[in-house]
Amino acid sequence: MQIILNNNAPVAQGIEQLPSKQWVRGSIPRGRTIISLLILILSFLVNPTILRAEEPLELFLGGNEQQAINLWKQESKLGDINSMYALGIIFYDSDVTGLCQRIEDILCKSNFKSGVKYFKMAHDAGDVRATYALGEHYDYFRKYKKAFNFYLKAALEGVPEAQFNTASMYEHGEGTKQDTVQAVRWYLQCNETKLCLQKEKGISDLIDQISIEELDFAKSLLVIDQTPINIRLSSVSIEK
Repeated sequence: MQIILNNNAPVAQGIEQLPSKQWVRGSIPRGRTIISLLILILSFLVNPTILRAEEPLELFLGGNEQQAINLWKQESKLGDINSMYALGIIFYDSDVTGLCQRIEDILCKSNFKSGVKYFKMAHDAGDVRATYALGEHYDYFRKYKKAFNFYLKAALEGVPEAQFNTASMYEHGEGTKQDTVQAVRWYLQCNETKLCLQKEKGISDLIDQISIEELDFAKSLLVIDQTPINIRLSSVSIEK
């Protein structure tokens, strides 16, 4: 996975967005947002007041990675979804972060599969963040039908990245039947958050392909004031 820093906007296969950045249709590829610890720390430095992490995340960011992982393992066995999701993120991309070169952990023997395992556990427990992560996983390996199904579930629950990717897949007919009306609907839904910068002007070429009645129908499906779901590792902490 290639990491590029451009105006403080990390890019890894897809793109990891800081809150000050927005997704613009056609300017970036669809793909993964999970990214290295270096980028995670950068996001905390840029936005230091967003969240204060609970103990395991503080330990992890402070360099006590194995201790944090052990705590997350214990809590995940007790059914804690945040712990499952945290383990999914850190082991799924441990090849990028070099985690398994710094610690000795049994999960490192199959670190990629370990990440997917915890995402599936969290998804089965009802964690929509993990639902989106599984969508990214299947999208990355071009299993588009599976990716679309996970993206759509996460999009309905309010994950902006999932709404953008669902729109893209409807637009291009990847993993689902091409549907311009649904593409417009999901681009506009994503635009309800700070992530997207579509508006009607940004997707005017798509809107031109549908009727006024179809545009009105797409707009009627929008959920206004839906609370966007944070999918980043910072989301496993609790606001103080």
